Amino acid sequence: MKKCTKCKKEKPANEFNFKIKSLGLRQGQCKECTRLFVKNHYNKNKSYYLKKARKRNTKLELELLEYLKDYFLKHPCIDCGESDITVLEFDHMGKVPKFKAVSYLMKHRYKLEKIIDEINKCEVRCANCHRRKTAKQFKWLKSNNALVAQRIEHLSSEQGVVGSIPSERTKIRII
Repeated sequence: MKKCTKCKKEKPANEFNFKIKSLGLRQGQCKECTRLFVKNHYNKNKSYYLKKARKRNTKLELELLEYLKDYFLKHPCIDCGESDITVLEFDHMGKVPKFKAVSYLMKHRYKLEKIIDEINKCEVRCANCHRRKTAKQFKWLKSNNALVAQRIEHLSSEQGVVGSIPSERTKIRII
């Protein structure tokens, strides 16, 4: 049993956080008092901690964007050679297991090492080549304009709307 220096209550040793774990030394305040202190301290200094977090997040984002910029400058589209970094994307390679999309990892601030691991599972393609490859890979049907217009006309007639031109589709059919 140990007495808390804050609330003065006798509590079991496991109710106190370690100060130096390797030596088995525990803090003077119990976990409950420590938790209250930390919570109150944060609330009193919230603007400081939020500013500090924004600064850190901005720094990490800039480092990551710089890494990606350098990577894209060294890796143009593998299909057509496009090197404009505004249209380059990561395309996961066939049978390599995908953890998450690189954009997801960036948005959710995963560590750079994890993002690099995922980038290494990808090939760089421009947006056009990426769409074409994906359409071919998943056997998406190529539809010509006549078929699309016919389908729109069919769906519109089911909804009681006529015409495949947007302004005509908004007119209600009068019987």
